[in-house]
Amino acid sequence: MNVKRIRGLEGIRGLLALAVAYQHTFGIMIGWQSGRSLITNAPFAVDVFFALSAFVLIKSYDEKFSRINIKEAINFFWARFLRLYPLHFFMLSIVVGIFYGMVNGIPSYFSNNIKRDLISNYLMTQSLVTSQSFSINLPSWSISLEFYLGSLTVLLAVFCRPLFYAVFVFFLFIAERHGFRVAGNNDPVFHGVSAGMLRLVLSMGIMVLVMDIVKRLPVKESVAETLCAAGVFAIAVSTICLPPPFHPVPIYLVSVLFAAIAIALMDKADFTDKVLGNPIFFTLGKLSYSIYLVHFPVSMFLVYLLHIDLSYDAGNWIVHFSILMTLLVSCLTYEFVEKPFILIGRKVRLFGRTTSS
Repeated sequence: MNVKRIRGLEGIRGLLALAVAYQHTFGIMIGWQSGRSLITNAPFAVDVFFALSAFVLIKSYDEKFSRINIKEAINFFWARFLRLYPLHFFMLSIVVGIFYGMVNGIPSYFSNNIKRDLISNYLMTQSLVTSQSFSINLPSWSISLEFYLGSLTVLLAVFCRPLFYAVFVFFLFIAERHGFRVAGNNDPVFHGVSAGMLRLVLSMGIMVLVMDIVKRLPVKESVAETLCAAGVFAIAVSTICLPPPFHPVPIYLVSVLFAAIAIALMDKADFTDKVLGNPIFFTLGKLSYSIYLVHFPVSMFLVYLLHIDLSYDAGNWIVHFSILMTLLVSCLTYEFVEKPFILIGRKVRLFGRTTSS
């Protein structure tokens, strides 16, 4: 089944991908502690991505099953693989090529065990458990979690909601008892649970909870519009104004909750949907996955090409030039890498059905 695309959600996705690219590019080219980036908490954007994925996937497949079916689950994983892996593989190979072609190898500050990290990155397992592995393409840590843990979490929510909520409550307990850093992707929190794993399950869990509540409560359009606008405002404030050190667990959970409310009510909030779904933001949304994975290799290529050194100020212009190049390259990767596999994925039989294009 092909769920109607909500344009406002694409706008949110695109703007957040641009925010991640902006802060990362500033950090790489100007310095992470420069204080000149307008975006202070790009990591929160990733949690909204997790919530968006839960919403779209569960909306597509919820109530379309009669029992747990291994074949359907395998088809689901295969479709997710076709959506996520090709661009990840392509951009990871580009980053590796940049390192080996321009600086004769992966710098030690990106990896302290090159063989291990190359294998884990190509298998997308670098963030699956707490480890010392690094994402060679900086933002790809979340793709690792999205594919493995995110897919399992969605399947659990679709096939067995009570067990899903039991797992969600357990992760809430871990967060309350042990805490975690919002930006500490691979930090160990509880035995084999990393901060990144915790963030994914909490974000998806809050999203499912909000979806179940909204489904059972009639919401007037005016109320939906107000709540959706408040949720979008909370996303903006959390991403722009709340750096991770000032985003403790309770505030973080509230921020994710407001984001989930905005996502769940977007189809009922016509004005907000039109504003965020305008052609420019919608196009950014289509390019969002490419923007997310392309911006790091583009910025690293320019750093080595132009011999940018943090010991001197390269100027903000280089950041904006890098972002422009990211957008241009993203148009190409979307058209020639993402799109062909999206079309293949639509032909995969999902939950016993063939998706329509």
